[in-house]
Amino acid sequence: MSPRGLATRFSRFTAAVSVASLAIVFVLFVYGVAMRYLLNRPVSWVDEVVTLLTVWCVLWTAAFGLRWSEHISFDVIFINVSAKTQRFMLLIVLTLFVSLMLVALPGLIDYTLFLWRERTDMLQLRLDFVYAVFPAFLCVIVFRMLASIRRLLSAQWRSELEAWGGSSTGPSS
Repeated sequence: MSPRGLATRFSRFTAAVSVASLAIVFVLFVYGVAMRYLLNRPVSWVDEVVTLLTVWCVLWTAAFGLRWSEHISFDVIFINVSAKTQRFMLLIVLTLFVSLMLVALPGLIDYTLFLWRERTDMLQLRLDFVYAVFPAFLCVIVFRMLASIRRLLSAQWRSELEAWGGSSTGPSS
């Protein structure tokens, strides 16, 4: 299988996981509300599962499912400068972010591993498993940003700039 075909399959898989997670969150949320307010029989484990699945779903989707241009950004200055300036700005910001995250990563992993002795209130899940999504998310984002830096330094930098919502032709009017 070609790398592009593999990437397409992986993209579909990650989207399916995101959709399934969100569907489960919705069904459990409705179930919890119905049990609490219609039948007056609250099911406390539902709140915990909905919270945990929501966190995992959001970080999973942000790491694997969203293109860079779909993330929230403050780009008032970025969209009003030339393509070369956009490229320079992205290189600086990505390099600083990756550096900061690589410095923070050992502490984040250490703290996550430290949480093995704590458990969730209702389901008694170990918190190191619950919060394992954070270092995984951070590693994926750092990897994606390093790939973006590499592409911004290559001859195809204009297409990478467009992936970030920038313009390959200069400021927009």
